Amino acid sequence: MRSWHPPFWIGDRLFTVEDLVFIKRMVREFGKLSRTELAATVCENLPWKAPNGKIRVNGCRLLLEEMADAGLIVLPPKKLGGDRKSYCHTKVPPVLTTEIKCSLSRLSPVTVDVVPNSELAVWNSTMAAYHPMGFRQPFGAHQRYWIRSEGKANTIVLGAMLFAAPAKALADRDAWIGWTTLQRQRFRYRIVSNSRFLILPGIQVPHLASHVLGLAVRRLRKDWVERYGYAPVLVETFVTSPHKGTCYRAANWRFVGETASNGRSCRIKRSHAPIRTIFVYPLVRNWRAELCAPELSVDEESDADAVIDFT
Repeated sequence: MRSWHPPFWIGDRLFTVEDLVFIKRMVREFGKLSRTELAATVCENLPWKAPNGKIRVNGCRLLLEEMADAGLIVLPPKKLGGDRKSYCHTKVPPVLTTEIKCSLSRLSPVTVDVVPNSELAVWNSTMAAYHPMGFRQPFGAHQRYWIRSEGKANTIVLGAMLFAAPAKALADRDAWIGWTTLQRQRFRYRIVSNSRFLILPGIQVPHLASHVLGLAVRRLRKDWVERYGYAPVLVETFVTSPHKGTCYRAANWRFVGETASNGRSCRIKRSHAPIRTIFVYPLVRNWRAELCAPELSVDEESDADAVIDFT
């Protein structure tokens, strides 16, 4: 539960009393817009932008909905069916599977490639068709990848990966990092989650999964900078029993604990969520210094007990 006593951080932006009063006024004046349009309007006028200059519409909409849940503002009703497709439904057929049983060297070179816009629908349908957890359209910053074998004869799709937003709060992960609540709010955006990892059915290649993980983390920071204007410093993932995370261990990911949370959003409560193991992979040597900066300046501390007047 967020504290509504500013200042507080959301990602790389510090929100003040004045910001929240401004949001209240914007919601009141533009209440006939849809929630997404309203979030875009608020972002443009605050302003609230990512390092690459794009407005943070998804993050702003989540903030508005949290404020509405807390009774601080009244939002327009959601559109029938929601503004976002919950799951991928597409008529585009998935990639066809093939039986492959050989050594990793026989498939060389294996590549991890960014999915171009023209192939998004195929990627979506492939992940939805073959991954045990299906596929849910991601919120916020994310990156899709194809896993391919670039052989001399032809290119073969071996699987797919998705990196997206991390879990909001995980006791074991946060303790391992050394985060306070404020530091988590401020720097959580510097973590990304390997939320989907698929090797297509029928492919039996020893060491392929750990090799692919190594390829992916070597290019992830560069791809993120090119797309979003900032570089993540830590990657996380979750493994559900009976799986042991063998490929992650082989790729030098670190086991840091367990969580009973099922999904990154704490807005949806699930009473029977499975316990999952948490693995992380630091992308830079000084990752902890970048995730654990000093909490507040002297000027910020002087406003820490400010109370919002929404009248």
